[in-house]
Amino acid sequence: MSIKQFNGEWVAREDRVLFRFNTFEDQEFSFWLTRFVVKSLIQGAQQLAVKTLEKEHPPQVAQAMQEFHQQAVAQRANFQETYQAPSQKPLGHDPLLVTGLVMNQNGEQTSVEFQLITGKSVNVQMNQAVMQVMVTLLNKLQDAAQWGVGFEPAPAALDTPKPSQPLMH
Repeated sequence: MSIKQFNGEWVAREDRVLFRFNTFEDQEFSFWLTRFVVKSLIQGAQQLAVKTLEKEHPPQVAQAMQEFHQQAVAQRANFQETYQAPSQKPLGHDPLLVTGLVMNQNGEQTSVEFQLITGKSVNVQMNQAVMQVMVTLLNKLQDAAQWGVGFEPAPAALDTPKPSQPLMH
């Protein structure tokens, strides 16, 4: 299954994110994501991206590269395009609550298993670029919800000189 488009909105009365995506196979999958699940997706995606980069770079460089890539995706992302609702909805017309996640990195592909309240699961494979677009959308939605579970700010450098303060006695 190849993802064509993502769509999402924070629904205040539910205090959840309505997240859907459609595929090139003309299918739509629609989920309710809680704050915890959104946090897990964002943090999990960031950790997997950094681990992949750490195979070729030192940890601090990998972290900086991942943050740079994510910022570049956020600047290029087009959230104005009209979502095209497919004709097939394999899980039904109503969104299903995601109760858990399993994320794995398989080479260049990230596997995300959405565990549903029905006991079923949906497994999606994405390349890093598609994963970053999804995470950028989820970060935007969590920001609208004021959940505070979005991108971690870059830690301040430990060796940054501090302005000298006069000592008073």
